[in-house]
Amino acid sequence: IVFLGLIPIIGWSLGENECIFLIAVVGLSVDYSVHLLHAYHHGSTDDRKGRTQHSLSEMGISVLNSAVTTLLAAFILFFCGFYFFIQFGAFIFIVIALSIIMSITFLVPLLVVAGPEGDRGFLPRCWRSGKSSA
Repeated sequence: IVFLGLIPIIGWSLGENECIFLIAVVGLSVDYSVHLLHAYHHGSTDDRKGRTQHSLSEMGISVLNSAVTTLLAAFILFFCGFYFFIQFGAFIFIVIALSIIMSITFLVPLLVVAGPEGDRGFLPRCWRSGKSSA
């Protein structure tokens, strides 16, 4: 949603390239959050703070390194001679930058404050046998 709002601000109009970018933004924008959430889910403690620390210690450096290398690769595209590659580099740079910023500054504090504890949020728990416990 943020990238869609940035399109007119950075001077782009909705054309073929931008439509392709909007399709790709869905997968690129959730990547870091999914990795951090997966590590949070497999944390060894039951409390939120411990699981968040586990998530950051297990996946934090990998997620951060991935973002940095992707940002550097996108930065190189700014110096290409073709407009599509410059625009594609800007797209990747903006989406990855927003994604890592939101993952670290929004998702991680949200997990500390309101993340699931214990086995809450564990989906197989929802699919136990159909017998009611009442």
